[in-house]
Amino acid sequence: MNLVLKFGDAVLGVAAGLRVRQAGETESWQAAIDVEAPTPALLETALLALHQARGQTGDLELLQGSELVRTLAAADCRHGPTLESCSEVDTAPGSAHNRRRVTLEFEAALQDAAIVVQSHSFTLRLESRAGHPDVLRQAGQAILRAGENPADHEAAILPALAAGWRRVGRVVTRDAAAPALSYEVADEQVFTPLPAGVDDGHYIISESVGPDGAAQRVISGFFTGAGARQRALELRPSGERVVAARISENRFTRRVDFEFRELLETADTAALTETLTFTTTRRVIDQPLLDTALPAYRQQIGAPQTEVIQVGTAVGNGHHVSPNAPRYAADLLERRVQYSLPHAGLPADQRWVTTWRYVSRSRHAIAEQPPKELS
Repeated sequence: MNLVLKFGDAVLGVAAGLRVRQAGETESWQAAIDVEAPTPALLETALLALHQARGQTGDLELLQGSELVRTLAAADCRHGPTLESCSEVDTAPGSAHNRRRVTLEFEAALQDAAIVVQSHSFTLRLESRAGHPDVLRQAGQAILRAGENPADHEAAILPALAAGWRRVGRVVTRDAAAPALSYEVADEQVFTPLPAGVDDGHYIISESVGPDGAAQRVISGFFTGAGARQRALELRPSGERVVAARISENRFTRRVDFEFRELLETADTAALTETLTFTTTRRVIDQPLLDTALPAYRQQIGAPQTEVIQVGTAVGNGHHVSPNAPRYAADLLERRVQYSLPHAGLPADQRWVTTWRYVSRSRHAIAEQPPKELS
């Protein structure tokens, strides 16, 4: 019993040979069939129909009688199966057999019909520039199942926006013929206010040597906000060297005042004082309305920003000491350090003086650092 090749709803003819090749997601069929007709004119008509079928798509089946030997269904393919080429071979030139051998080549791009996204490739790039927020750029392409509308799956394919970031750029290209979805997105890291519910406040760190020669450090200041008390307790020194601790809270204004005193083992300075000031500001524009009876419409530009000013003074014992390091070095905008002139006629507390001033402005959460001794 002969093998018959069927393409779509049409039976093409008896298959003299079939070669199937799979490479990755591509499957190709090369079939040789014998086309017969009662007259030469009908033979040419049948051959013309095969040539005109190039570029058409349909199911491919190889049958032996009514039994299905092999199939390549269009539902299992992203593209195809498509008749790519049709070439004739006259096995007996000049004969009157009215038979012609034709070689047909079909191409198909396979897919998993149970999965919408057949493949998804993407790249990520993080850009960091001084004085600018970090930018995360993502670009990718998703290949979809045949018959899908790329717009229906755009929200699921595009990268999700992470917490602490905002989307500042998006370019999406939808290809309904493929079907495929290409995209490029840019996310910018945004500033968040002070952590743990602290809205405002400052604290001062001072080191000094008492009349008895004992070195002492004092941390004093205030915080306001829902988490002010917890943040103040985090500054409290640990260990047995704490000689005094005071904390007071006003629940109506959510203000917490605190002071902690601890003894130092050694002191490289005769006195040290440092203050940190946190200022959170919003940039707003008041848009006047046409109705003078209504108040202006206030519009906030961007997100609030916190500026931290760190100012300190240290008096060394016989030499200039190094200034404290900036507590928010990653967001440092201004640094100023000054050393006094050690004139012999000056008193000891004015001869070896080091002063510093740092200005930092952050666009992300600020993690406060506990005070450290000078080294």
